[in-house]
Amino acid sequence: MEKHKFRLHELWRSQAEKWLLAWALGAATLLATVALLAVSGWFISAAAAAGLAAMATAYTFDYFRPGAIIRALAIIRTAGRYGERLASHNAVLALLRDLRICLFANLTHAWDKANVSAQIMHRLTGDIDLLDNLPLRFFMPWLWALLLQTAFLLWLAFVAPSLAIAVALPLLLAGIVLPALAAVHGKKLAREDADQAETRRTLLLEPLQMLTSLLLWRRWADCRREFIAADEAYGQLKRRQQALASLYGWLQQCLLAVVVGLMIWQALPLLQAQDLSVPVLLAMVLAVFGLNEVLSPLTAQFMAYGFAAAARDRLNELTMPSETVFDIQNHDLQTALNDISHISVQNLYARYTGALNGAEKVSFTLTTGEALIIRGKSGCGKSTLLDVLAGELAAQSGRLNMSGREYDFAAVNYLAQQVDIFDMSLADNLRLGDDKISDEDLWRVLAQVALADWARAQPQGLQTPLGEYGAAVSGGQARRIALARLLLRPKPVLLLDEPFAGLDEATRGQIWQTLREAQADGFLIAASHHLPKDSDDQILEINS
Repeated sequence: MEKHKFRLHELWRSQAEKWLLAWALGAATLLATVALLAVSGWFISAAAAAGLAAMATAYTFDYFRPGAIIRALAIIRTAGRYGERLASHNAVLALLRDLRICLFANLTHAWDKANVSAQIMHRLTGDIDLLDNLPLRFFMPWLWALLLQTAFLLWLAFVAPSLAIAVALPLLLAGIVLPALAAVHGKKLAREDADQAETRRTLLLEPLQMLTSLLLWRRWADCRREFIAADEAYGQLKRRQQALASLYGWLQQCLLAVVVGLMIWQALPLLQAQDLSVPVLLAMVLAVFGLNEVLSPLTAQFMAYGFAAAARDRLNELTMPSETVFDIQNHDLQTALNDISHISVQNLYARYTGALNGAEKVSFTLTTGEALIIRGKSGCGKSTLLDVLAGELAAQSGRLNMSGREYDFAAVNYLAQQVDIFDMSLADNLRLGDDKISDEDLWRVLAQVALADWARAQPQGLQTPLGEYGAAVSGGQARRIALARLLLRPKPVLLLDEPFAGLDEATRGQIWQTLREAQADGFLIAASHHLPKDSDDQILEINS
C-alpha cells in the first residue's frame, strides 16, 4: 500500500456527503435562529405601533401570518439543531473510524511493534481526537459564518442599500478579517503549545520511569525542578491563550457594536423619509445580535486549526518516520583535543545539600597526557569533586577552566560509582542505538577493559543478555562494561570514580595502562584506592 502524508482537507473529503448534510442542517438552524429573533422583534414592535396608532388599525392588524412564521422558524430551529447534532455525530464517528484505520495501518508498516510505546499510543489517540474535532470546530463554523453574513448583507441591500454599504466593512472585519488573523496567530500558539506540552509530559513521565536510578544518582531534585519550571511555563502559555481569546472576542463585540451604531445612524434619514419603518430597523438590529451566535465561535476557538495542524504533523512523523540517520556525536573531538592544553582548578569548594563533607579548597593543574589520581578517606569529597568536574554538581566557589577558557562539560566522559546496565544484550549495552559501531570496535574496547576473553567464552558472545540492572554479571564486570561504553565514544577528559573495585591487582594494572594509552592526548582523572602508590602520575590528597 503506497503511503502519503496526511492532509487536513482529507478530513472533509473522506465523509463529504455526511458533512454536507450536517452543514445544511446547521445552516438551516442558524438561519432560523437569526430570522426568529428578527421576525419576533419586528412582530412585537409592529403590533405595538399598530396599537398605538389607532384602535381600528389594531383590530385589522394581521398577526396570524407573522405568528405562523415565528412558530415555523422555532420548529425549524429545534428540529434543525437536533438533526444537525445527529448528522454531525454520524460524520464524526465515521471520520474517527477512517482516521484510526488509516493511521494505525500506516503505523504498523512504519514502526516495529517493540518501538510503539504506551506513550506514543496515547499521543496518537489524542492527536486523532484533535483531527476528528476540526470539521466541527473550524470548517463548519467558518462556512456557516460566511453564509449568514452574505445572507444578512443581501437582505440589507434589498431593503436599504445604503445600510448595506455602511455596515459591510465593520461586519467583514468582525466576521472574516479578525477571525482569520486570530487563526494565523493561533497556529503559532498551537505549535508552541504542542511543543511545551510534549516537553512537560516527557519531563514528568521519563523521570518517573527511572525514579530509582535518579534517587541513587541524586538527580531527582533536578528533574523535579525542571518539571516544575516546564509546568509553570505551560501554565503561563495557557493563560496567554485565554487572554487572547478574550481579547479577540472583545474586539469582535466592539466591531458588531459599530455595525449596530452605523446602522442606526444611517437609518435616521430613511426613517424621516418613511423609506424604512421602525419595526424593520429593529429586526435588522436584532439580526446583528443573532449573528453574534454565529461569529463568536470563530474567535473563541481561534486555535482549533493550529491544534489540528500540529496533530497532523505529529501523526505524519509517527506514521512516516524519517530515514535520516542522526549522529549522536556532534562535537569535533579531534579539534577539542587539540584546543585543550591544560585543565586548571583553583580553590574549588562544593558540597551536596545536607552533606556533612564535600570538596574543600581543591586546586590542581593538569596538562595534556597527564593523569591525576585522587585519594582520601571515605567521605572526604572525592566523588563530589568528580561530580563537579563532570557537570553533575555546581561548585559553590572556586574556578574551573580549560586552557584559560570556560570549562566545557561536553568534553568530559564520566564513569560514576553507580553505572547503568540495561536489560539488553552486551552489544546493545555498548552501542546504545548507534548502529554505526561495528563488532570489531566492540571487541577492541572489550579487550581494553579485559573482558574480551570472558565475552568469547559466553555461548552467545556479544549477544549475551546482561539482565535487568546487569543482574547477570558481577559488579566489577558491570563497571568495566560501562567503561567500555565510554571508550567507544572518546572525549578529551575521562573521569573515573572507583573504577577498579572488585578487580585483582594484575587486571587493575592492565586496564590502567590501557586507559593511559587511550588518553595519551587527553586527560585522565581517577578517584581510587586501588592504584599503585609508586606511579608517576599526579596524586591529589583530599582531606575532609
